Amino acid sequence: MICTGNICRSPMAEAALAHLVAQDDVLRGRVDVSSAGTANWHVGRPMDPRARRALDRAGIDRVARPGAYADRSYLGAQDLVVVMTREHRDDVRRRLTSQATEVIMLRNLMSPGLDLDVADPYYGDDQEFDECLDLLRECCRRLTSVFRQRLDAGSYEA
Repeated sequence: MICTGNICRSPMAEAALAHLVAQDDVLRGRVDVSSAGTANWHVGRPMDPRARRALDRAGIDRVARPGAYADRSYLGAQDLVVVMTREHRDDVRRRLTSQATEVIMLRNLMSPGLDLDVADPYYGDDQEFDECLDLLRECCRRLTSVFRQRLDAGSYEA
């Protein structure tokens, strides 16, 4: 999961997806979820407290990893990179070293081909963080369906 600073959208998406994966017998132990930012401003720092509170209100107790930077090495080690915006997609594609790494926009899972961005709640209040998390959770539910389809098709990796 990739956003800009790796303190709001991508760690919430990481926690939401990891929560879903942990509950799924097909995906548990086969799908590893992480997040990073296209900027290195918050490396090593925890997610924004408002993001953590939104996860708590939603009953998601998974702890996202400390902020990380989506450099070439990080991106090259991923099978799938899920981005929040068109800008993230373009930035990630410029940094990719592996042609095998797939890049998708998260909202395309709900609105295929429209390339809609996930709005950044950073300058918002708790309600905006909750709304962002609701969107992320719905997209993550669809992503788990994609993973299940790929794994059921004989693939051992998602």
